[in-house]
Amino acid sequence: MAYDPATVLPAAYLNWLRELARERRFGAGDRRGSLNLIDAGARDRCREAVLSGASADLGRPLAPASSNRGDGRQAFRLEVFYTDGPIGMGSDHLELDCHGVVNTHIDGLNHIALDQTFYGGYRVDDGNAPSLAELASGGIATRAVHVDIPAVRGTPWVEVDRPVTGEDIERALSRAGVTFEPGDALLLDMGRDRFEAAGQELAADRRSGVGADGARWIEAHGVSIVCWDFLDAVAPEEPRAPVHMLNWAIGLVLVDNCDFARLRAALPEGQASGALVIGPLPIAGATGCNVNPVVVM
Repeated sequence: MAYDPATVLPAAYLNWLRELARERRFGAGDRRGSLNLIDAGARDRCREAVLSGASADLGRPLAPASSNRGDGRQAFRLEVFYTDGPIGMGSDHLELDCHGVVNTHIDGLNHIALDQTFYGGYRVDDGNAPSLAELASGGIATRAVHVDIPAVRGTPWVEVDRPVTGEDIERALSRAGVTFEPGDALLLDMGRDRFEAAGQELAADRRSGVGADGARWIEAHGVSIVCWDFLDAVAPEEPRAPVHMLNWAIGLVLVDNCDFARLRAALPEGQASGALVIGPLPIAGATGCNVNPVVVM
């Protein structure tokens, strides 16, 4: 079945995405996407951001949920076994379906498709699109900059009717006293942990998150990785998945469903950056996997 992306993406936004894709900013045949931005300067900033060696993880505890496909499979299932003998052994069988809005995961560059292609123009049916394996090679480490959007808005979390804009990000960076540099990771804290602690639940038809203006800021500023808690804003006035579409257009690497509560508690006063470390599983062909990113301060 052929789908027309113009039914969910405004013409101007769709044309912008296609123009970005045609640029092939990291060269024809690239398989690393925005991780190419992590250059020697970014690695130097990563090292210099470690002051005390304290760390905080961003992963949410894995929890059961239905897959996005609606096929009845679970996003997480664990079976634990004990085998008796002269030396007993505990073992596990684990099932993961990483995508969705529940569990923390990294998106491969074969996750979002447009015009029947993945990032880099690879056809969805040719089986050769860049996948999780390329992101896992060598691991991921770069400077991470934490931006607290609710703090600059004076709200506990990002409101459903006010998608995050580029101006919001700029104000949060100014408050943090950090200059964002190309190759840095953006830790985009929108207060989801407080939202859920207050008994709120994510709705399917209207959801807090980043809008098209915020997506344009991310593209323009050389973000190597976006780690975020709420994801794309879901609202009638916004394109469908405006930031996730950059996975297709420029190979933007995303780590979805982070929890920033531990990081906010651990960051020393006046410090808003650290070293982000992620070790994705090297699964050839996979479109993503669950991860527990760590920020070393």
